[in-house]
Amino acid sequence: MISVKTEKELILITNRYPFYPGEEFLTLELDYLCETFNKIHIIPVNARDFSRKRDLQSKVEVHIPHSFRRKTNLWGKLMSLSESQGRTWFIDELPNAIKHGPKGVGKLLSWVSNAVILRDYIEGSIFSERNINEFVLYSYWFTLAPGISLIKERNSSLPVYSRGHGGDIYEERHHPPYLPIKQKMTSLLDKIYLVSTNGKEYLANQTPEYSDKLTVSRLGTLKPLKLCKPSTDGITRLVSCSYMVPVKRLKLLVEVLGYCKANIQWTHIGDGPERHKIEQLVQDLPKNIEVHFTGSLKNEEVMSYYMQNTVDFFINVSSSEGIPVSIMEAYSCSIPAIATDVGGTGELVNSQNGVLVQKDIKPLVLASILDELASRPQGEKLKMREAALETWNKCFNADTNYTKFAKEIGR
Repeated sequence: MISVKTEKELILITNRYPFYPGEEFLTLELDYLCETFNKIHIIPVNARDFSRKRDLQSKVEVHIPHSFRRKTNLWGKLMSLSESQGRTWFIDELPNAIKHGPKGVGKLLSWVSNAVILRDYIEGSIFSERNINEFVLYSYWFTLAPGISLIKERNSSLPVYSRGHGGDIYEERHHPPYLPIKQKMTSLLDKIYLVSTNGKEYLANQTPEYSDKLTVSRLGTLKPLKLCKPSTDGITRLVSCSYMVPVKRLKLLVEVLGYCKANIQWTHIGDGPERHKIEQLVQDLPKNIEVHFTGSLKNEEVMSYYMQNTVDFFINVSSSEGIPVSIMEAYSCSIPAIATDVGGTGELVNSQNGVLVQKDIKPLVLASILDELASRPQGEKLKMREAALETWNKCFNADTNYTKFAKEIGR
């Protein structure tokens, strides 16, 4: 880990982190930020369950503003419009919100209200009487950046940044398909670090006048202690790793496996609301398909699984993605991937290191692809494994990516 030390303090806006669930991949990035910044203040704006918390370094302080401990009622939201900055933002954006009906207006009001609350907390409880030039502001999600954008509007010299992933930039993933004040935030933030080229191009098409503020800064994973080994017993071992929700389309994967002729062992790592349904569906799979569910595993346990077990392919059939870190982890262990071409997945998966398939691929077609992969000569499979590892080392090595990112926002 190589980084440049700064005496500045970082204010990091998260969804729930360091509280569970979610944002698992921020843990690794935070280690690099801790190496760079003198102190880190984390504000988890949507945390409600404070019973489970990740371990943090001593230089990290977690702030839980009282106003974020509970949902703000309508009157509280309307109060955010009583001061000029919040009111101006609301009025300027209102024509766009109205296009999406009452829900659009309600979403805008909630965003402005939360932004004002966050602005007031940072200015009153963290900045206080200190010199604001001692701080850097960074939102891990673009949708959580309105509050620090308000602060930037008042303090033009203050460095303010945001990442952009998937659901926080792609409107079509939301109902209604509307993410308020994107134009305003893009105009104010010093730089927006997108985790994929797809995300950068998407945002650039919406805000072409600010395209110079958009840059790709990829996520990454650590180099494992050893690589995963392939199967040699005639069984093809597939692994998927995700929260068990509809967007991951595990039901589709079960249907695909039902058509496969090869001997396949599928292991799913993860838990979630669809687990019981999927466990019921796999009961009807033919005898050539064996299924295992590990339940939820910590990140280090996932990597340990790859190092201690044989895995031939990682599979991801999601209908939507930002850029899947789960595939980066597999590649770091030399496991090739089969994945749907959604979001930035095509920047990871290609014909050398795996198989990229259409989002709307038919189950029978994907089953034939799995059977064909299972029957390939071992030499061809080994070349795919080598290419997967090379892709990780070139593009998704955490030490390279996070060192560069921390240095950029800390200078």
